[in-house]
Amino acid sequence: MQLNNRIALAKKQIEQMKKQGVKVKIVTCGKVLIDGLPFSFSVSSAGEASNKGIVVSFSGEPVESGALVLGTIEMRYMRNGRAHSQTKKLARIVKKDGKHIYQAKFTDAVLEDHQPSKKKASADDLLADISSTYNFKVTPEYKLEDEAEIMLTVYPLADPLAGLAVEWRNCTSDKDWFEHHPEALRAAAKKRF
Repeated sequence: MQLNNRIALAKKQIEQMKKQGVKVKIVTCGKVLIDGLPFSFSVSSAGEASNKGIVVSFSGEPVESGALVLGTIEMRYMRNGRAHSQTKKLARIVKKDGKHIYQAKFTDAVLEDHQPSKKKASADDLLADISSTYNFKVTPEYKLEDEAEIMLTVYPLADPLAGLAVEWRNCTSDKDWFEHHPEALRAAAKKRF
């Protein structure tokens, strides 16, 4: 009897280990936040399904000092073959540790169950990916001459800590940043192909 209990417990533990949990991943992300120019990134599910929504936040020294100002963020997505969009104000809030962040909650965002596939993707897989991807756009205001780094964080409300995705990006007031950093364009082109 005790052996059966151990086997049942081991099976339960294996099932728990196989569970992915609710997670997001940042699929694409702009290279740099440039003053007055749109910055875009895309997010999709990397785990189990959830209908509780997602949160987008920006943090770091430029947010803390007030050098980076963010107004609204637009989320675009496809559902049932139709394009939808939502615009939210990025609220500048104070966290428990006293630091400031910009944050917007998108409670209507639905994360589809993500099943990683080792086989070649079918048309249905492609449509499922498109319908579970959220595209975001924000236009930063950043007037300082020196670049500074921010942290972009996206997480599911169902599992904020284990399900989060993070990217670090620089902010600049140099509208010709890509002209002054041609290696960034070459690296992006290599990554694409």
